[in-house]
Amino acid sequence: MRSGGAGERLVYVVGSFPSLSETFILREIEELERRGLRIAIMSLEPGDDVVHERAAALADHVVHRASPLSLGSMLAQLHTAFTRPLGYAGALWFVITNALRRPSATGELLRSLLAAAFFACALRGVRPRHVHAHFASMPATVGLLLALLLETAFSMSAHARDIFTDEALLLERKLREAEFVAVCTNVGLEHLRRRYPMSAGGRLNLIYHGVDVVELMPPPHPEPADGPPMILSVGRLVEKKGFPILLRAAAILREHGVEFVLRIVGSGPDADDLRRLATGLALGECVQFDGAVPHERLMDIFPRAAVFVLASVVASDGDRDGLPNVLLEALALGVPAVSTRVSAIPELIVHEQTGLLARPGDPEDLAEQMERMLFDEELRAQVVEQGRMAVVTRFDVRENAAQLADLFTAVMSRRR
Repeated sequence: MRSGGAGERLVYVVGSFPSLSETFILREIEELERRGLRIAIMSLEPGDDVVHERAAALADHVVHRASPLSLGSMLAQLHTAFTRPLGYAGALWFVITNALRRPSATGELLRSLLAAAFFACALRGVRPRHVHAHFASMPATVGLLLALLLETAFSMSAHARDIFTDEALLLERKLREAEFVAVCTNVGLEHLRRRYPMSAGGRLNLIYHGVDVVELMPPPHPEPADGPPMILSVGRLVEKKGFPILLRAAAILREHGVEFVLRIVGSGPDADDLRRLATGLALGECVQFDGAVPHERLMDIFPRAAVFVLASVVASDGDRDGLPNVLLEALALGVPAVSTRVSAIPELIVHEQTGLLARPGDPEDLAEQMERMLFDEELRAQVVEQGRMAVVTRFDVRENAAQLADLFTAVMSRRR
């Protein structure tokens, strides 16, 4: 991390940075810094090898957690306990009392205390005014303990998996301790409000992720497609993204005599299974698996797509998408989108207005909507225009980050 610590005011705790699947965090940090907030990034895990080039500009903002049992981690623990005795006592008391109430949380609490102490040591010479965590799971556990160590305030952003599964330990306590909670979808916000009516209170704030609507412009003179139309899908190769449903829908399109190339961009644990499924469905000639690609290259691929498709489903463990940023990017770039009625996707994709929606897990319905979008020129023109307008009016990163900046400013002003 850079040495000019006296200027740091806001600490971000994240799971990993940079992360190819979480470019919204990068955009948010960039916009907050444009607004005058100086941010130190504390990352629990190393970042991805394939990343957005602009993430390199933030490299000196980032501290990566040392291995919990390393010498550096142990020395940081002692340093923090010695230099911040009151804060350390408060954090240790939090760990002990909550571990006694919920023994199954003991492991995460201890790991989080080690991480928080390491980050506090890395912030020596810095005067943090606020700690914010992205995701209500372990990053928020670490963020809350770090705020206790630094004797400052805490807030968090909640997304999807951390809301809809049991991954986030002590979520009710985190909601009570947070100065505010930013939730990126209305579906997520209402879920928290129903599940924790007393703890959530007035702390919940709907703040959508955003994209740079000036940077992401449809090409003024799109080049005609060379060969069959491209159907593009982007996402981690995991259950909730519904790629098996997409492949089965593609097989149905082939049976209907539709020519196309399906291009799947992303990596993940299901990659080998999906390749085998594509072979079993006799799709080998028309399906291309690209793996992970840098964000800049992805932005070059988008405009060449005839249709963008995301076949999201609710996973067996309850995990699901919130509002995937690739849908925002597709609509901003003028690519008509087909997705499913899962989670917050209908907050962006309104059926037959800003895109088309299929029943989740239904390859026949998905194939029907894909075919409509490929061949109904009037529908395509309508959803391209209205989809772009929806992103511009509701999902501009500058406008949405401004809401978050106002919350940070209010909290830090009170503590001043």
